[in-house]
Amino acid sequence: MDRLHTPTSQNGSNSTSQFTGVQMIQSFKPLIIPCYTLVVLVGIFGNYLLLHVICKTKKMHNVTNFFIGNLAFSDMLMCATCVPFTLAYAFNPQGWVFGKFLCYFVFLMQPMTVYVSVFTLTAIAVDRYYTTVHLLKKRISFTTCVYIIGGIWLLSGALVAPAIAHTYHVEFQKEGFAICEEFWMEEGKERLVYAYSTLIITYILPLSAVSLSYICITIKLKNRGVRPPAEEEDFRLLVLVVAAFAICWLPIHVFNVLRDIDINLINKDYFLLIQLLCHWFAMSSSCCNPFLYAWLHDRFRSGLKEVFTFKQKIMPTNNCVAVSVML
Repeated sequence: MDRLHTPTSQNGSNSTSQFTGVQMIQSFKPLIIPCYTLVVLVGIFGNYLLLHVICKTKKMHNVTNFFIGNLAFSDMLMCATCVPFTLAYAFNPQGWVFGKFLCYFVFLMQPMTVYVSVFTLTAIAVDRYYTTVHLLKKRISFTTCVYIIGGIWLLSGALVAPAIAHTYHVEFQKEGFAICEEFWMEEGKERLVYAYSTLIITYILPLSAVSLSYICITIKLKNRGVRPPAEEEDFRLLVLVVAAFAICWLPIHVFNVLRDIDINLINKDYFLLIQLLCHWFAMSSSCCNPFLYAWLHDRFRSGLKEVFTFKQKIMPTNNCVAVSVML
C-alpha cells in the first residue's frame, strides 16, 4: 500500500508548489479528518459484526465464510492500526511522533493487510470455482482452509519484507521533527522493479484470476438452467465484494504508476491532496463488505437481527410476572 509521500523538490519553484500543496491539505483538514474517522469507525465496527455473526452462527461455518472472516479481520486490523497513524502523520507538523517500533509495525501492517485481502479474495474465487464447476471434486476441508489462511499471511509478510528493509525512522532533534519513510538510496531501478512486481502480483494477476473464475462460474450456472436461490445469492455477493475492492484500489494504483513514470504528470499544487483522497478511497474498501453482506446475505441479516434484538425472558413469581430484557 502506498505511503503519503511529498513530491521531491528540485528547485525553488517546486519547493513553492510543495508548500502550496501542504497548505491545501491543511485547508481541507475539516473535511478529510471526518471522512477518515468514518472509515475507521465503520471499518472496525462493521467488520467486527461480520466476524461475530460468522463465529456465532453455526449455519455460516463453512470454508467460504471462514475466508470472508479472514478478510474481515484483515480489514479491521488495517482500520485499527494503519489508518489513524497515517492520517496523523500526514497532518502533524512534527512528522512521525509515534516512535521507532510503531514506525516499522504500522508500515509493515499497511501493505500486509492489503495483500492478505486480495489473496483471500483469490482463495474464495478458487474455492467457489471448484464448488460450482467441479461438483464431484472434494471441497476444501477446514484444516486445509486454516493452512491456506496461514500461507496467505506468510506470503504477504514475505512480499512486504523488501519495503520494510528500506524503511527508516529518522529523528531531527534540533528541528523537533521525525520521519518514517521508505528510502531506496541509489537503488531507483530496484525500487521500480519491486513496485511494479508487487502491483502485478498483488493486484493485476489476482483480480484477473478472480475475474476468470467468476466468468467460468457464470457460464456453468447458465448452462445448468435452474439455479438455487442461495447459490445465486452467494455468487452475486462475492462478485460485488471483488468489484468493490478492485474499484476502491484502482485510483491509488493509477496515481502511483503516473508518479513513477513522471512525477510532473501530476500537478504539484494538488499532489498531496490527490494522493490523500486516493488513499482514503482505497481505505474505504474496508467498509464495503459489512454493507454488502447486510444487503445481500440473508443469514448474515438474520444474525445481525439476533445481535440487536431484545429477547424477553419471562420468569413467574408468586404474585406477578417479572420480565427481564437481555441483549
